[in-house]
Amino acid sequence: MTNRWLPDYARRARATDRFRESPDHVRLLAAGLFGEAGSILAEVKKRRREEDVYPEHLGALDEELGDCLWYFVRLCDEIDGPLLRAFARERVARSRPQALRAALQLGSAVGRIVAAIQTASSPTQALTDAWHALQRVARASGMSLRAASDFNLAKTQGRWPLERSRADWPRPSNYFALFDSDEMLVEQFPRELDIEFIERSKDHVILRINGINVGSRLTDNITDNDHYRYHDIFHLSYAVFLGWSPVIRALLRCKRKRSRQLDENEDGARAGIIEEAISAIVFARAKKKHYFRDATQLDYDLLKSIAEFVRGYEVDVIPPWQWERAILEGFRIFRLLKANHGGHVTINLNKRTMHYRKPTARAGR
Repeated sequence: MTNRWLPDYARRARATDRFRESPDHVRLLAAGLFGEAGSILAEVKKRRREEDVYPEHLGALDEELGDCLWYFVRLCDEIDGPLLRAFARERVARSRPQALRAALQLGSAVGRIVAAIQTASSPTQALTDAWHALQRVARASGMSLRAASDFNLAKTQGRWPLERSRADWPRPSNYFALFDSDEMLVEQFPRELDIEFIERSKDHVILRINGINVGSRLTDNITDNDHYRYHDIFHLSYAVFLGWSPVIRALLRCKRKRSRQLDENEDGARAGIIEEAISAIVFARAKKKHYFRDATQLDYDLLKSIAEFVRGYEVDVIPPWQWERAILEGFRIFRLLKANHGGHVTINLNKRTMHYRKPTARAGR
C-alpha cells in the first residue's frame, strides 16, 4: 500500500493556506510545524503519564497529527514538490514502533528542518526523516496518516470554509438548517422579532419583545459594572446564527413539547444552563479583548471549548465558523447597546440577520 492520497491532500491543503501572501511564508510554515511537533510530543507524554485519567488523548493526538501533517505537506510543497510526490509512491510500513521514540525522532527531524531554513541550506534529508517519523508516530498510535489528513481537512473546512472568500458569504444557504424547521409553527422560533432593551436607573434592563415585557429585570450580578445586563443579546444571536437557544425557547414559550426527547433534553434546563455557561465564559474572554471590538475571528481553542460543552446536544453539528459568526455578531450589537444605554434589535432567522437602532425617547432611563 502506498500514499496515493498525498498529492490530492497537498492540493487541498494549498487552498487553505492563509499564510501564502506573507513574505515570511516558509518561516511561518516552519514555525507551525515546529509547534505541532511539540504538541505531538506533549500528547504522547500525557498518554504515558495519565493513560487512565486522560480519556481524550487519542482524539487529541489524532488532531495534532493532522495539524502537523498539514504544516509538513505545505512546507514540503513549497520547498521540494518532487520530494512530496516521491513520498506518495513509497510503500507504507506495517511495523508498530514505540510511540515516544517515534515522537522524539519527529521532533529531532523537525528541529533540523527549521535549522536548515534558518541557514538557507538544503532541508531534503530532514524532510525525509520527518516524513518517516510522522508515519511511525501514526502507526505507534494505531492511526493512519490518511485518516489524520481526512480529519484535518474536515476541521479546516469547518473552521475556515472556502466559501468564506466569496463576496456574498455567508448567505443563508451556507448555514446549517434551523433545527425546528420541521416543527409545527407554535413550536418554532419566531422567524422575525423586534426586541427592545430598555435600561432603567443605569443598573438594570427590561426586555420587550414585539411590544411585550418578557423575563425578569436584569442586572450585571457583579460588582464590576461590565453591562452583562445586556447579555440576552448573545442568546438572541445564538438563535439567529445557530438556530439554537434553549434560553430563548423558554423565554418565548416555544419549547418543542410534541417530543418528550426534545422537550426534556434539547430544550430542557440542563441545555439552558450550558448555554448560560457558554455565554459567561465567552464574555469573560471578551472583557479582556475590548468586547471583541477589533476582532475578525476568534481563537480556535475557545471554539473547541464550546464544542466540548455542547457535545451530545443537537447543536454539536454546528461548525466552528458559525459559532464564530454568532459570537462576533452578538458582541457587535452588545457594544452598541452598551454605548447607547439600550436600543432596538430586529432579527430575522430566515435571513440570518440582526440589525440595531438607537433607543427611542419614550424608553427613558
